Amino acid sequence: MAFTLNPLRMKLPVKLILIIVGVLFFGHYLSLDVKRFCFAISMSIKEVLEFVLPFIIFSYLSSCILSFKKGVLTFIVILLATVYISNFIAVQVGYGASLLVLEKINFATSADGKAVSEVLTPMWSWSFPKLLSNDWALYVGLISGLFFSFMRTFAQSQNIKFLEKLANGFERFTHYLKNASSFFLIRIFIPLVPFFILGYIISLQHAGTLGQIVTSYAPIFIFTVTVQALYGALLFLIVAHFKFNLWFEYIKNTIPAIIAGFSTMSSAAAMPLTLLAAEKNTGNPNMARVLIPATVNIHMIGNGLTITIMAMAFLLTFGMPFPDFPTVIFFGLSFALAQFAIAAVPGGGILVMLPLLQKYMHFTPEMTSIITALYVLFDAPLTATNIMGNSVYSIFLNKIFTKLKIGTD
Repeated sequence: MAFTLNPLRMKLPVKLILIIVGVLFFGHYLSLDVKRFCFAISMSIKEVLEFVLPFIIFSYLSSCILSFKKGVLTFIVILLATVYISNFIAVQVGYGASLLVLEKINFATSADGKAVSEVLTPMWSWSFPKLLSNDWALYVGLISGLFFSFMRTFAQSQNIKFLEKLANGFERFTHYLKNASSFFLIRIFIPLVPFFILGYIISLQHAGTLGQIVTSYAPIFIFTVTVQALYGALLFLIVAHFKFNLWFEYIKNTIPAIIAGFSTMSSAAAMPLTLLAAEKNTGNPNMARVLIPATVNIHMIGNGLTITIMAMAFLLTFGMPFPDFPTVIFFGLSFALAQFAIAAVPGGGILVMLPLLQKYMHFTPEMTSIITALYVLFDAPLTATNIMGNSVYSIFLNKIFTKLKIGTD
């Protein structure tokens, strides 16, 4: 029986893995113009996505909140509290892993944060006007959803038909906008994902970023990625109730989003695929469509693990002692709170944390400048870990809200 390789019928994870392997082994054979063209395609797709993404976040969040029949405030409180706790735990895991392993690792103490060899520029570039940021879309979607939800409840209790019609009209509007968003994600963006990823992988290969990580900071990088992978795998195993078939299914569904996050270094850019994974893993599309947009910018376990491990490594590098446990507790509490102010874009995680590193870890200006430069080299696996965390989180909270009978129709 003849075997035919049909790219159109391949599963998305297979396509993305083939792209990564192909570029790593054969990317250096591509001409500069081909690389710039592919990167321009990826950047163009990203521009379209970034323009549409605020409307997706707004429509999914407000529509799903309005579809809740009860427990809206309980939902919000549980969501924010569990995000905070999860971010705090990630810091403590990073600290514990550092205590156990870092002093046993031989790594270079002359990190200079030098730039990568050459940055690839796209053949063309253009941008849509920024009508609404993702953060504002989140706030507006959340507030409007809550406002019209309470308005409808009040109108029904007081038999005020005008207010009830107004709330129902807004719900229909968000429902139509959500359907348009779903059409864009499923029919337009998802089929273009291989082209979206290709340019970014070529850019990483051309710049030599991956090679620099391996040659200059390999021990710390390998240790950090190992902790990230083990922690993510453990979380999936916990929500799968230690059923390995279900654990494997959860991870398999999340692989495309993980690859997208790794290559773009942006949880926001990978959100459509994270959303698709959450819909499959929870079996509850409506719940997934409110959890993922609501947490993409605030639930970042990769930041907690990576920044903490990097901070511990820098303390060793500069001959400074590790902080004691109470200090790390306060650092973790402040860190988890600061996560709510981070944008899920490349390099966005470290800037907000620099004052905390100076206060609790006694970082010098030299140390903060170097960790800022090196952070970008760790941003790809860090983002992939954030996506694993958000996928696990959607499964976990879906189970909680199902038990509490808080949810959507």
